[in-house]
Formats: sequence, C-alpha cells, structure tokens
Amino acid sequence: MKHACSLRPRAGFTLVELAIAVALFLLLMSSAIVAARGGMEAFRSSQDLSDLETRARRALDRAVFELLPVGGTELSPDPEGQFGTDALEFRQAVGLAGTAPVWGERRSLSLQLAPGELDDGLDNDGNGLVDDGELVLVRDVGGAEQRIVLCRGVRELAEGEAPNGDDDNGNGVVDEAGFNVHRVDNVLFVRLTLEEPVPTGSILRTLETSVRIRN
Repeated sequence: MKHACSLRPRAGFTLVELAIAVALFLLLMSSAIVAARGGMEAFRSSQDLSDLETRARRALDRAVFELLPVGGTELSPDPEGQFGTDALEFRQAVGLAGTAPVWGERRSLSLQLAPGELDDGLDNDGNGLVDDGELVLVRDVGGAEQRIVLCRGVRELAEGEAPNGDDDNGNGVVDEAGFNVHRVDNVLFVRLTLEEPVPTGSILRTLETSVRIRN
C-alpha cells in the first residue's frame, strides 16, 4: 500500500530573500533621507535668501529716508553721468526762511570696507567674503560725527558687474559698486547688492529704488 506524501508549505524566508529584503529596505531609506535632506537644503536656501532680502530692504529704506528731504544743489558729488557714486554727501531741508529752504548739517552715505578688510582681492577678515564692505551713514560730517552702520556684507561690485569699463548688468551705470547712487534729472536711483556666505559658496540679493529730490 502506497502512502501519499503530503507537501508542507514553506515558512519564513531564505537567507537570500532576507538579504534582498534588507537591501531594498536600505535603498528606500537612503532615498527618503536624500529627499528629506534635499528638501531641508532647499528650505534653508530659500530662508537665507529671504533673510538677506529683508536686510537689504531695511538698509535701502533707511538710505532713502535720509535722501527724501535732500536738495538737488546739496549733493556732493553730483552723481550724474554714467558712474554715479558710492559715497554721497548731502544736506536735508529742515525748515523754511520765507520761501527759501533752510539746510541742516552735512550727512553722508557711503560704502566703506568692513573692519579688518583690505581692498586686495582676499578675505582678510575671514568672514567668507572678499573685499566686502558696510553701508555707513554719518551725521554732522566734519563736526561731532555720528557713524551708523546700516548694513554689512555689501559687495564690492554690484551683482552682474565687472571692473571693465562697461555696463555689464545693463542698468545704465558703469562699474558700479555694491552701493551706488545715480542721478537722472531730479531722480536719484539707489542700488544695493548684499552677499552672504553659505556652505555652497555665497548668495546675492540686489535691490533698487528711487527718490525724487527737491529742486
């Protein structure tokens, strides 16, 4: 009499199947980590740009606030022409004597090298930027001067500009610095480029605004 042999179902995994499952799991986990890291880096980059723009906007707004009551005859130098200037002295109208304006103390807005920085193409102060500067407001020039730093990380040259005698970025100014005031008729165009070091290099943000000056 023949006995029927019954086949028992196989339970568990073989070592090969287990190794394949572990490898697939690790592959999926590494892909998820890479995707998450990429998302975090994108978020951080976006946040860095937003913070840089906020700094630039605050500094530019402050500079324009200083220039609002300025008279066209009270600018030194007069920033007409193709270059503009990165160092402007001015006087604000503080009142009237009859119909004539009364001008206040001399003030200045200028791009100055950051402390410890030299104009030599090197990062002398070790902050990750080369030849960077500060936008500085000085009240009562030549008197009891008060120096106020409006922002740091101002680029030596404006975004897209190179020191070659050309208007590389097409904004109507030649070889302009990271801070530049340019006069066209009775309108001052104020431009500011900030740079911030990041792990992958640096990021830039350029803002521009204008203000109509008094005759």
